[in-house]
Amino acid sequence: MESWDRVSVIDSLSAGFRFLGWRLELLLIPVALDLLLWLAPQFSVVTLAEEAAHWYRELGAVEGVPADAAILTQQVAESIEQFGGSFNLLSALVSTTLLHMPSLLVTGSQSSPLPPIELTTPIEAFVFWVVFSLLGLLIGVVYLDLLARRLPIGGMAAVRGGVLAGRAIAQWLQVIAFVLLVALLLLAIYIPISVALSIVTLVSPALGSLLALGSGALALIIFFYLYFATAGIVMDNLSAPEAIKRSFLLVRAHFFATLGFFALSTLIGLGISLLLIRLASYALWAVTPAILLNAYVGTGLAMALLIFYRTRLLSSEAALVQ
Repeated sequence: MESWDRVSVIDSLSAGFRFLGWRLELLLIPVALDLLLWLAPQFSVVTLAEEAAHWYRELGAVEGVPADAAILTQQVAESIEQFGGSFNLLSALVSTTLLHMPSLLVTGSQSSPLPPIELTTPIEAFVFWVVFSLLGLLIGVVYLDLLARRLPIGGMAAVRGGVLAGRAIAQWLQVIAFVLLVALLLLAIYIPISVALSIVTLVSPALGSLLALGSGALALIIFFYLYFATAGIVMDNLSAPEAIKRSFLLVRAHFFATLGFFALSTLIGLGISLLLIRLASYALWAVTPAILLNAYVGTGLAMALLIFYRTRLLSSEAALVQ
């Protein structure tokens, strides 16, 4: 056990799949969610997307709007229509970014055989999105809890029954608090940035696009430093502020190792998913095997993240002792 603090990026990835092994019960949650996205009626926002796209087109047609701005609004309108045509509110049940739930069909690559449930008002769509998102966070916490219990460095092997359920609820509430804290932080940063971007875009769309790219890069940096937050909440029962602080310190102390793990795991997960989506598009019989394989790869990567988090923490603690 003393060697855990010297585990490399490759070792973490290898250990994740080694500890997963043939524990196929750990795939039940991601597989069930993908089957739900595939076979359940789609909660569609096509009507709302069309209304928003129409508003943008009217905005671009206003007299006096610069030609570049008019083209930009038309492009935004087309993007909204494309998004609305494929977006399913049920996808909020899958917390891929926060809680690393693997999903092959979260992007709507397979249409449901049942007629969609059309949501026609913003309030209706918002309520469903909130409910599905909160439920998705709870499902994700339970999923990571189950993975952590399989690890010898998770500290959760002895947790059983009602204790596990109570622990999952407490962690779910902390994840919600984490989401709210990050949302408030982003609002505080991006409200003034958005106002400035709107003004700059009206004057110079090219400069506005460049500044928008920079603001997007800032968001990526923020999320990168929060990479370990949910792992800390699940594995160590940290509060949301404590998890944010620990994640920031760990990423700063192990910046290049974390960047390497993030890049490699993302490359593996995204590459496998793209291949499996193409496979699933060939024939209906291929969808289920593709879902199973994607769930296996994604779960192995999620376990690798938990191992990488714990070993970086052990490494930092060992450095403090020395």
